[in-house]
Amino acid sequence: MIYFIHLISVGLLFLGYISFSSASIYYALKPFQLDKPPLYGSIYTYDSQSTTFQFYANFSFHINDNATYIYDFESGPVAITNNSLSMIYFPIQCNNAFQRLFLIAYNIKNKTYQQSSWTLNNGIFHSFHYDPFRQRLFGLRDYNLFTLIIEENNLTTLNPIKEYTRQNSKKYAYPYGWCSIFDYEENWIVEVRTRLESTKFNAYYIKMDLNLIDKKKDIVTEFRLLPNIENLCTMTYDIKTKIALVTWQHGSINQNIIMMYMNPYTSEFRNETLLLEIGLGYEIDSIKAVYNKKTHHVLFMIDKEYGTHTQTEQWMIIVEFHTMKIIEKKQISTIKNVDYWEFFLL
Repeated sequence: MIYFIHLISVGLLFLGYISFSSASIYYALKPFQLDKPPLYGSIYTYDSQSTTFQFYANFSFHINDNATYIYDFESGPVAITNNSLSMIYFPIQCNNAFQRLFLIAYNIKNKTYQQSSWTLNNGIFHSFHYDPFRQRLFGLRDYNLFTLIIEENNLTTLNPIKEYTRQNSKKYAYPYGWCSIFDYEENWIVEVRTRLESTKFNAYYIKMDLNLIDKKKDIVTEFRLLPNIENLCTMTYDIKTKIALVTWQHGSINQNIIMMYMNPYTSEFRNETLLLEIGLGYEIDSIKAVYNKKTHHVLFMIDKEYGTHTQTEQWMIIVEFHTMKIIEKKQISTIKNVDYWEFFLL
């Protein structure tokens, strides 16, 4: 069943945009939680000259359970079509023990959307991609924690239609921080995953060749340890130059956020550059990144908190992708639960 949702007047889910110029409009999905149905969502806007979000519109969605108070709903990663309709696709999933999972297709231009049937009761999506060359929608989700599934979803019903591959996270490590890039020209996925080994976390490079679908069950072509790295924080990718801009932190002592380039073919890193000093007693609670391929800018939204959670600072930083030059950096008004927001660009 597909549910068609209409705009309404009350909401908690937040789709907003951040506008730096007429050519650069960024969006954000905010998590939501209600004690009783129906569930609502809101659209807000943000101007870079301001530090607050402004109300724009509302909408609702539906689940087949009246006990909505037991769920802690949030958005998963967002897939963008970049067509004339400005259609986006994203999962609604839960970050607590009560698991429910379904997909939303949202038409930004017409402000209408639909949702999939409520068929999945386990896991979350860790990456979600739209392939403009092959007009397909697919993502990676976990099932019962140790099983990872990459599958395609129907663009109309949004329901799963084809499983590409199935992996054991004990063998291939576990996805972390939405650190996944998809090259639709060459048809591969590169991720940086993490795994607890002995007393520390280790990061792993993994490459999956989607050209092997229907030819092999295991489409992993490369998997190797990344020395001296526990995990990456973010990954953005420029498909023209075939370079990824990533962020990470050196460790528990040096918490400063570092930018560097990653070669997606060799997993080699270069050009470490400081993005943000954390400050004594502070730690990073969340960092999100969005790449604007028109301006070649990366938007970073960073949330840092004092160790006792008594102080919170949230920063918006814009970086030039190919030079790592910081174009704009400013502290913005505190946004509750910003670590569960999803930012994207049409």
